[in-house]
Amino acid sequence: MRRSLQAILFLKAFMLGTSAPVFILLLTSHGATVQTVSLFVGAASLFTLLAEFPSGVFADLFGRKLSFILSLLLQLAGFSLLLSFRSACVLAGVMVLYGLSRAFASGSIEALAIDEAGDKAKLVRVTSRLNILDSTGLALGALFSGVLAGLSGDYAGNIIFNIAGFIVILFLTLFTVRESEHINTQKGHPPSLKEHLQKSFSFVRGSRTARMLFVLCSLTAFAMVTVETYWQPAVKAFTSSTLVFGLIGCIGFAGVVAGSKLSEYLLTRLPQSGVAVFLLSKALMGVCLALLIAANTQVPFILIYVFWYIFLGGNGVAEQTLLNREAPAAQRASILSLLSLVFRIGSLLASLLCYYISSNTDYRYSWLFAAGLLAAATLAFAVPSLRRRGADRQGLVQPGQDVP
Repeated sequence: MRRSLQAILFLKAFMLGTSAPVFILLLTSHGATVQTVSLFVGAASLFTLLAEFPSGVFADLFGRKLSFILSLLLQLAGFSLLLSFRSACVLAGVMVLYGLSRAFASGSIEALAIDEAGDKAKLVRVTSRLNILDSTGLALGALFSGVLAGLSGDYAGNIIFNIAGFIVILFLTLFTVRESEHINTQKGHPPSLKEHLQKSFSFVRGSRTARMLFVLCSLTAFAMVTVETYWQPAVKAFTSSTLVFGLIGCIGFAGVVAGSKLSEYLLTRLPQSGVAVFLLSKALMGVCLALLIAANTQVPFILIYVFWYIFLGGNGVAEQTLLNREAPAAQRASILSLLSLVFRIGSLLASLLCYYISSNTDYRYSWLFAAGLLAAATLAFAVPSLRRRGADRQGLVQPGQDVP
């Protein structure tokens, strides 16, 4: 992977890290409340959902670089509004821009990196590198976020730093990123949106692995929203220091790096273990969620939180490796965006559920609900997978044949 591309991926994650550990607190200081913050997060998820697949088609037809540039411009617009105004109405508009930005970012710059992998043998290394760059940037940014948050009670330091950082990333993208001709697929005869939809959905329907990835991706999103929405209010009950939020965020993202490296090691040594690593990490994520609600003091809460991110990192490498091994290169951005679309659906549903739970009872029960969903779905896919393996060993199943 080119160094310029790695630098952009790292900086993009770093900038996100400087706001992620205090993001919910930032929203509540600009017009949201503990009860309504999940609705603002849900608004971002809704607009990401609406634009997700069309943005992937846009990236395939007109260039992944252009798609990423649009994402950066939307981010800059959102942070500029956040810096200039403080009201619920403006915050709603900011979340719309944020949601659209996420849609145009998914399947763009990462797809360029996957395309550079070339053969499938390098795919595990590239997907692991993507996870590590993302998580390292998030971890270091998170460590810095607490310092920025301490500069102002309304988190203006975090906002200004993000504006400056995204301007730097924009110029790096404009002048250092190059796309080879095969990336802008089928020039001269661009496929219609209908054709892209047909090809992408045919891929998902025709691949048992893809179906599993898409279902569990949506439930992972559901679980992630419950964690990311409420871990900051939970920690705030233990301490009022802003530095702690940055430190916890940093340790959590460092856990993703550790999980990514462990997953890379397993998938490199045991290339056929992708499904097993994927399902095992999902099951352990569910266990962490169930334990999180029982953590009534700071240290156990942080430990469980870190282990959640370790398993999330391992899961991410396995998921991306399994999907990109099967996804056609010509539709890669569209398929990655379709996966992200499923992720956003899970996020949106989780935001609505979080609002309902937080309005009627302890918000921590959302973690227990998400744990149950994740555990049930993982078991539903693991049992047939184990049956297929047993049947394969006995020579009872032909390749591609489903086990009832």
